Amino acid sequence: MRIRPEHPREVLDELPWLGLATIGLLVTFALEHFIVHKQIILPALEIVAEPPLWMWGSMFVPELVVCFAVGWRLRSWTAVLAYAAAGASLREGFHYLLARAGEPGHIDALKDPFSDFAVKWPTIAVAYVLVLGLAAWSGQREGRLIAGG
Repeated sequence: MRIRPEHPREVLDELPWLGLATIGLLVTFALEHFIVHKQIILPALEIVAEPPLWMWGSMFVPELVVCFAVGWRLRSWTAVLAYAAAGASLREGFHYLLARAGEPGHIDALKDPFSDFAVKWPTIAVAYVLVLGLAAWSGQREGRLIAGG
Protein backbone atom coordinates (compact mmCIF):
# COMPACT_ATOMS: atom_id res chain seq x y z
CA MET A 1 0.00 0.00 0.00
CA ARG A 2 1.41 3.36 -0.88
CA ILE A 3 1.23 6.42 1.30
CA ARG A 4 0.01 9.41 -0.62
CA PRO A 5 -1.39 12.77 0.36
CA GLU A 6 -5.16 12.95 0.35
CA HIS A 7 -6.83 15.42 -1.94
CA PRO A 8 -9.69 17.27 -0.16
CA ARG A 9 -12.16 15.85 -2.68
CA GLU A 10 -11.04 12.31 -1.87
CA VAL A 11 -11.68 12.97 1.82
CA LEU A 12 -15.22 14.20 1.08
CA ASP A 13 -15.84 11.21 -1.17
CA GLU A 14 -14.86 8.94 1.71
CA LEU A 15 -17.41 10.34 4.20
CA PRO A 16 -20.41 8.29 2.98
CA TRP A 17 -18.30 5.13 3.20
CA LEU A 18 -17.21 6.07 6.71
CA GLY A 19 -20.86 6.59 7.62
CA LEU A 20 -21.76 3.18 6.23
CA ALA A 21 -18.88 1.60 8.16
CA THR A 22 -20.11 3.34 11.32
CA ILE A 23 -23.62 1.94 10.84
CA GLY A 24 -22.16 -1.53 10.24
CA LEU A 25 -20.12 -1.34 13.42
CA LEU A 26 -23.07 -0.05 15.46
CA VAL A 27 -25.23 -2.95 14.29
CA THR A 28 -22.40 -5.34 15.12
CA PHE A 29 -21.90 -3.85 18.59
CA ALA A 30 -25.62 -4.10 19.30
CA LEU A 31 -25.75 -7.74 18.17
CA GLU A 32 -22.62 -8.56 20.15
CA HIS A 33 -23.99 -7.08 23.34
CA PHE A 34 -27.71 -7.79 23.24
CA ILE A 35 -27.55 -11.25 21.64
CA VAL A 36 -24.15 -12.83 22.30
CA HIS A 37 -23.19 -11.19 25.60
CA LYS A 38 -26.58 -11.07 27.32
CA GLN A 39 -28.13 -14.24 25.95
CA ILE A 40 -25.13 -16.57 25.61
CA ILE A 41 -22.14 -15.44 27.71
CA LEU A 42 -23.91 -14.23 30.86
CA PRO A 43 -26.10 -17.36 31.18
CA ALA A 44 -22.98 -19.51 30.62
CA LEU A 45 -21.22 -17.70 33.47
CA GLU A 46 -23.98 -18.91 35.80
CA ILE A 47 -23.08 -22.51 34.91
CA VAL A 48 -19.29 -22.40 34.52
CA ALA A 49 -16.67 -20.07 35.96
CA GLU A 50 -15.12 -19.34 32.56
CA PRO A 51 -16.99 -19.80 29.27
CA PRO A 52 -15.21 -21.51 26.37
CA LEU A 53 -12.98 -19.40 24.12
CA TRP A 54 -15.40 -19.68 21.19
CA MET A 55 -17.95 -17.67 23.18
CA TRP A 56 -15.48 -14.83 23.70
CA GLY A 57 -14.43 -15.05 20.07
CA SER A 58 -18.05 -14.77 18.99
CA MET A 59 -18.13 -11.32 20.57
CA PHE A 60 -15.15 -9.97 18.63
CA VAL A 61 -15.12 -11.81 15.32
CA PRO A 62 -18.18 -10.00 13.87
CA GLU A 63 -16.62 -6.56 14.30
CA LEU A 64 -13.35 -7.81 12.83
CA VAL A 65 -15.26 -9.13 9.81
CA VAL A 66 -16.88 -5.70 9.37
CA CYS A 67 -13.46 -4.04 9.65
CA PHE A 68 -11.97 -6.43 7.11
CA ALA A 69 -14.84 -5.84 4.67
CA VAL A 70 -14.53 -2.08 5.10
CA GLY A 71 -10.74 -2.11 4.90
CA TRP A 72 -10.68 -4.08 1.68
CA ARG A 73 -11.55 -0.96 -0.34
CA LEU A 74 -9.18 1.44 1.47
CA ARG A 75 -6.12 2.57 -0.49
CA SER A 76 -4.13 4.84 1.83
CA TRP A 77 -2.71 4.72 5.32
CA THR A 78 -4.49 7.99 6.07
CA ALA A 79 -7.84 6.31 5.46
CA VAL A 80 -6.83 3.24 7.48
CA LEU A 81 -5.84 5.42 10.44
CA ALA A 82 -9.00 7.54 10.19
CA TYR A 83 -11.26 4.48 10.07
CA ALA A 84 -9.41 2.85 12.97
CA ALA A 85 -9.70 6.00 15.11
CA ALA A 86 -13.38 6.39 14.26
CA GLY A 87 -14.09 2.71 14.94
CA ALA A 88 -12.23 2.67 18.26
CA SER A 89 -13.99 5.86 19.36
CA LEU A 90 -17.36 4.45 18.36
CA ARG A 91 -16.69 1.17 20.18
CA GLU A 92 -15.57 2.84 23.38
CA GLY A 93 -18.46 5.32 23.22
CA PHE A 94 -20.93 2.46 22.76
CA HIS A 95 -19.47 0.61 25.74
CA TYR A 96 -19.57 3.78 27.83
CA LEU A 97 -23.26 4.22 27.02
CA LEU A 98 -23.87 0.59 27.99
CA ALA A 99 -22.17 1.29 31.31
CA ARG A 100 -24.28 4.43 31.85
CA ALA A 101 -27.40 2.37 31.12
CA GLY A 102 -26.36 -0.16 33.79
CA GLU A 103 -25.95 -3.04 31.36
CA PRO A 104 -24.32 -6.10 32.93
CA GLY A 105 -20.63 -6.53 32.22
CA HIS A 106 -20.01 -2.83 31.63
CA ILE A 107 -20.71 -1.17 34.96
CA ASP A 108 -17.04 -1.26 36.04
CA ALA A 109 -16.22 1.20 33.25
CA LEU A 110 -17.89 3.96 35.28
CA LYS A 111 -15.49 3.65 38.21
CA ASP A 112 -12.76 5.45 36.31
CA PRO A 113 -14.01 6.12 32.77
CA PHE A 114 -10.95 8.12 31.71
CA SER A 115 -8.44 5.40 32.57
CA ASP A 116 -10.70 2.77 31.05
CA PHE A 117 -10.84 4.80 27.83
CA ALA A 118 -7.10 5.61 27.96
CA VAL A 119 -6.19 1.93 28.17
CA LYS A 120 -8.77 0.38 25.87
CA TRP A 121 -8.97 2.97 23.06
CA PRO A 122 -5.33 2.64 21.91
CA THR A 123 -5.53 -1.14 22.11
CA ILE A 124 -8.69 -1.25 20.01
CA ALA A 125 -7.31 1.35 17.57
CA VAL A 126 -4.15 -0.72 17.03
CA ALA A 127 -6.22 -3.87 16.47
CA TYR A 128 -8.38 -2.01 13.95
CA VAL A 129 -5.30 -0.61 12.18
CA LEU A 130 -3.95 -4.16 11.84
CA VAL A 131 -7.20 -5.58 10.48
CA LEU A 132 -7.98 -2.61 8.23
CA GLY A 133 -4.36 -2.47 7.00
CA LEU A 134 -4.30 -6.18 6.23
CA ALA A 135 -7.61 -5.89 4.41
CA ALA A 136 -6.43 -2.85 2.43
CA TRP A 137 -3.22 -4.64 1.50
CA SER A 138 -5.09 -7.76 0.41
CA GLY A 139 -7.62 -5.68 -1.53
CA GLN A 140 -4.82 -3.91 -3.33
CA ARG A 141 -3.09 -7.22 -4.06
CA GLU A 142 -6.37 -8.67 -5.36
CA GLY A 143 -6.77 -5.70 -7.69
CA ARG A 144 -3.32 -6.34 -9.10
CA LEU A 145 -4.09 -10.01 -9.62
CA ILE A 146 -7.29 -9.24 -11.52
CA ALA A 147 -5.68 -6.51 -13.62
CA GLY A 148 -2.64 -8.66 -14.36
CA GLY A 149 -4.56 -11.86 -15.04
